[in-house]
Amino acid sequence: MRSANGPAESLASGSPSLSLILCTVGRTAPLGRLLESLARQTRHDFEVILVDQNPPGALDPILADYAGKLKISHLTSPRGLSRARNVGLAEARGALICFPDDDCWYPDGLIADVTERFTRNPDIELIMGRTVDASGKDSLGNFLTETVAVDRHNVWFCGNSNTIFLRAELARKIGPFNEELGVGASTAFKSGEETDYVLRGLSLGAVAWFQSDLIVHHDQVGAGGAGASLERARAYAPGFGRVLRLHYGAGYFLWRLARMFARAALSLVALDFTTARDKLEWMRGTIKGYRASL
Repeated sequence: MRSANGPAESLASGSPSLSLILCTVGRTAPLGRLLESLARQTRHDFEVILVDQNPPGALDPILADYAGKLKISHLTSPRGLSRARNVGLAEARGALICFPDDDCWYPDGLIADVTERFTRNPDIELIMGRTVDASGKDSLGNFLTETVAVDRHNVWFCGNSNTIFLRAELARKIGPFNEELGVGASTAFKSGEETDYVLRGLSLGAVAWFQSDLIVHHDQVGAGGAGASLERARAYAPGFGRVLRLHYGAGYFLWRLARMFARAALSLVALDFTTARDKLEWMRGTIKGYRASL
């Protein structure tokens, strides 16, 4: 499907090529690192829609530093990542849209690169890539190693919200993020909002590609040892279960549980009790999320 409002048309009309919907709460130094990386971009026809969930005035000093360097629309919203992204989507004017975390950062040529990828491939409606840390090691997940079309089964290994770039036309068709999902949601489902969003796009027939050479930077997560890993599982597994319930049948759900159980069992055999406990917690939370949505 060819977009009727691609990057070239956007430039002709004076609209930005890209809208970055940047939701932030509780971070200043990492946010400054991201904004500095945006100021260094080799292409500058983009807008930053900053959706602020901090106390009033908390970001004023850092935003003042970039007042003359970046086009920033400073909005506010109640807590909740999906809620904040929906506020940003309503204001986005770019031909392309993306959703950087406030603690990621961009290579200097990323915006020019992404825009060119969509221009060269008018049939592609959504692109995903990898997040890597400063040393080049994958972070926030284990990703596929080759460029492939995104589908319902490999979407789990095709990046995260930091590397979702899509045409605005497709974003309008998908609609808002599911506010039941994501960090800060009023439900138990504190994850899964970006996978739900991509799956809804795929259900509409969107042409989506994972491009393994498309890179966004993000530090490693999970520091803090076994306790932090277990807390992460408890926080995120119910959202995973909820997304499985929304988009897949019981057979796929049971298959994912079997994979977790097998990993836990192998870890026990190897006397890796930390990984075994982590996988069992993921199983418990996934079942909780799946059952809670019935």
